[in-house]
Amino acid sequence: MALCRTAALSACGLVLASASTLAVAPTASAACVDYGTYYSVSATSSYIPFKGIPTFKDGRGGEIEVSRSYSGSASYQVTAGAESEVGAVLAKAKVSVSASLTKTNTTSTTHTYRHTITSTKYGHAQYVAWSKKVTWKKYQIYTASGGGCAVRNLASGTINFPTSSEGWRYWETTS
Repeated sequence: MALCRTAALSACGLVLASASTLAVAPTASAACVDYGTYYSVSATSSYIPFKGIPTFKDGRGGEIEVSRSYSGSASYQVTAGAESEVGAVLAKAKVSVSASLTKTNTTSTTHTYRHTITSTKYGHAQYVAWSKKVTWKKYQIYTASGGGCAVRNLASGTINFPTSSEGWRYWETTS
C-alpha cells in the first residue's frame, strides 16, 4: 500500500467524503499504516519590504539610481491561518520548498542600484527580502470507524517567509 502522507492522497485510495474529510471505502486490504498528523506545503515567489525604507519613484523616463545604507529586518507575514503554526510550517517548508527560508532576514548593507526608465513611464525601486509565499495544510490520517483510512483537515493558511536573499525590486507605472 502506498504511504498516505504523499501529496497525492488518491494514490492511497482516498476519496472525498465531505468538504473537510477524506475517506477510503473499506476493503480487505485497507489499513491505516501511516496514521498521524502531517503538513503539506506549496509555494510561490514573492517579496517582503524591509522596514523603514521608502519606495523610490523617478521619471518620466530617464534613469533611477538608488543607494541605501541600511540596518534592519524583514519578517514573516501570516496572511491566513494561525500564528501558532509558524514554526511547524517553516520546518516543513525548509525541507520541501527552500532551505534559505527564515523567520527574519536581518541586514546591514549599502547597496546601489541603477535602472533605465522607459521614456513614457515612472520607475519605482524598493529594497526587499525575496521570499516564498507558502500555502499550507495541516491534516490528520486516522483509522475510520469502518476500518479504512480517513483524512481530516485540521487547519490551513498562508505565510510569507523571507529568504536570505535580498535586493532592489523594480517596476514601472504610467503615473
